[in-house]
Amino acid sequence: MRPLPVRRAFAIAAAVAATAAVLAPTARAAEPPSPVSLSTDHPHHATLGTDAGRIPATTPLTARLYLGTRDPDGLDAFLTAVTTPSSPHYRHFLTPPQYDRRFGMTPAARHRIRQWLTSAHLRVIANAPHYLQIAGTEAEFAGALGTDIHRYDTPGGTVQAPTGDLRLPPSLAQDVRGVEGFSFDVPAAARPLGHPEPYSVDQQASCSSYFGERPATTLPKTYGRTQTYAPCPYTPPLLRGAYGVTASGATGKGRTVAIVGAYGSPTAEQDANTYATATGDHPFRPGQYRERVTPSDWNITKACAPPASWAGEQALDVEMAHGYAPEADILYVGADSCLDADLMDAESYIIDHHAADAISNSWAEVIHTSRPHLTPDLLRAWNMLFRQAAAEGIGVYFAAGDCGDQSPDATLGGLNCDPNTTRAQADFPSGSPWVTSVGGTTLATAKDGSYAWETSMGDNLSILSPQGTEWEPMPGLFTFGSGGGPSDFRRPWYQRGAVPDSLAHGHRVTPDISMEGDGALPVLIGYTVSGRYETVGYGGTSAAAPAFAALQADAEQLSGHSLGFANPLLYAMRNAGVFRDIRDPARPTAVVRDMGPDAGTYRYLLYTLGHDYGLKATKGYDMSSGLGSPAPSYLDWFRRRGGWRVNR
Repeated sequence: MRPLPVRRAFAIAAAVAATAAVLAPTARAAEPPSPVSLSTDHPHHATLGTDAGRIPATTPLTARLYLGTRDPDGLDAFLTAVTTPSSPHYRHFLTPPQYDRRFGMTPAARHRIRQWLTSAHLRVIANAPHYLQIAGTEAEFAGALGTDIHRYDTPGGTVQAPTGDLRLPPSLAQDVRGVEGFSFDVPAAARPLGHPEPYSVDQQASCSSYFGERPATTLPKTYGRTQTYAPCPYTPPLLRGAYGVTASGATGKGRTVAIVGAYGSPTAEQDANTYATATGDHPFRPGQYRERVTPSDWNITKACAPPASWAGEQALDVEMAHGYAPEADILYVGADSCLDADLMDAESYIIDHHAADAISNSWAEVIHTSRPHLTPDLLRAWNMLFRQAAAEGIGVYFAAGDCGDQSPDATLGGLNCDPNTTRAQADFPSGSPWVTSVGGTTLATAKDGSYAWETSMGDNLSILSPQGTEWEPMPGLFTFGSGGGPSDFRRPWYQRGAVPDSLAHGHRVTPDISMEGDGALPVLIGYTVSGRYETVGYGGTSAAAPAFAALQADAEQLSGHSLGFANPLLYAMRNAGVFRDIRDPARPTAVVRDMGPDAGTYRYLLYTLGHDYGLKATKGYDMSSGLGSPAPSYLDWFRRRGGWRVNR
C-alpha cells in the first residue's frame, strides 16, 4: 500500500484528534493563578502580642496602598551608575518628570490596580503620586487581601493589623509595594532627636570660652585632678571655623536645604533672625527662608509629642543649617504629625517637586520594639521614596540617634532612648541604605577658637553629692550618645571593603559621617517658649544632621555640581585625607556643666566623655562615628577638584 501524502496524514491526524476531543469528557476550565504574598516576614505584632480576635466585619477601615516602580531592575542599575563616582553616568540625574516617565507607575498599571480594588468593593478616596488611599469594611479588605484584620494586645498597647501576609493577584505583585494604616491607635511613631539643656545664657552659670579654660576649683576632683567647666554652648561662627567652612569661603549660595519635621513654629523665622543677629551672623534675606506648614490639617495625636515640643527641634535644625551655610535657601516642610504617613507626605513633596538639593531630618524610629508599627511594607515604601531622591540628585540626611546601639540596657539611663526597644539596633530611617546617616561627636576648641580635638559622643552623668564632697555615681550613668549599629538591610555596595566584616555581618551599618552634637557640650539655639524668646543649649545628632546637610550645600557651591546621594562618594573618599578619624579618649576625660542657680540640687553635673553605649570609636570606620568628621580639607577637596575625581 502506498503511504499517504504527508499533508493528508497530518489532516487525518488532526481530524481524529478533534473527534476525540469532542467525544472526551469536558475538561475543567483553567484555574486562575494563585495569589502571591506581598510580605515575606512573619507579622511582628503576631510575635509580640496576644491575638484578641478579629474585629467586626462591618468595621470601616482606611489604608494606603503604596505603589512600586515599572522597572525595578532598571532602577537598581540606574541608581548604582548615577551615584558611583567611577561610573561614566555619575551625576546624570533625572528631573521629577523624567523619573516619572522612566520609572514611575504607568497609567495602565494604576488602572489595573483600581479595577482590582473596585472588584473587591474597596473605594479609592485619594490618588497621590506614591500611593492610593483606599477605604472599605474589614470584610472587604479581608476578601481583597486574603487575610483577616485582628486586634493584638502588645506590651505597648493594642493594635489592629492583618493576621498574616497580604495576598495579591500575580499581575499586581510588581505594582504594589505595601498596604498600611489599618490601626486606629498607632502605638509608636517618630520622635525628635534633639535634647534641650536647661542651661540658659540668661542665668549666672559658669562656662568656659574654650575647653579647659576655667577650672572648677570649688568642686571635688575627679580622676585625680580638678575638672574644668564645660565650654559655653557653641555658636555658628565658632563651628564654621572648626570645620573649615570659614577658611573655604563657602556660604551655600545658590543651594537649598530642606528640613522635615513635625508641625511648625509660628515664630521660626523671627527666632532665627534674632538668633543670627545675636551670634554675629546675618538674618535671612527676604525670601531666603520659606516654610510649608498647614496648622488646620495637623493631626494632634497622643502618639506624637505636642507641637510646642517640636518647636525647639525646628529652631535647632533651621539655625544650624543657616549657620553652616549662611547664604543657602532654607525650606522647612512641617508634617501634619509625627506619624509615618504624614512625614512621608512632607518628604515626598520635596522630592516630587525637587524643591531642595538636600533634605535634613532630625527624627527617628525604632524597628524592633514592643510597640511595633514599622512593617516590611512600610520600610519598602520609605526606601522607594529615598531611591527616587537619589535618582533626582537629592541628598537625604538623617540623624543617627542619641542612644548608642539602642540596646534595652541603654534605655535605663539614656535620655533619648526608646524604652520599648527589644534589641540592639540602628535607628530608622537612618539605617536605610539610601540615606546618609549622620552621627554625633564631642568637639573641643582651642583658645583662639580653632579646632582642638574630637571624641565619640557618649556621656556618663554624675551628680554632686548632697554634702558637696564627691560625684555620684562614678563613672556615671549613661545619659547621651550617638546612634549606630547594623540595620535590617543588606550591606550596600559602597560599604564593601570600607566597613569591617566584624561590624557589618552582611548588613548596612550606621553612621556614615559625624559632626558635633554632644549634649554635654551643646550648640546654642534661640527660640520662643511660652511667648518668651530664650537662648538655650541643645544637643543630639539633631544638631549634626542639619550641620552636615548644610556642609554639603557648601561643597556643592564650591564644586559647581549637585552631589545627590552622598554615601558612595563619601566611602570612596575614605583614604583621601579629608576626614578626621574619631577615637575614644585614651584617658578619662570629664567636664563640669553648671546649670545655673535655678537648678538647685542639680546645679553641677559631671559628664565623663567618650562613653557611647555599646559602640566604640576606633581607628578607621566604627559604629560610633562612621568615617569620622569632615576636616577642613573636605571642603578644600571640592574646591580644588570639583568633586569629580577620587584617588582610590
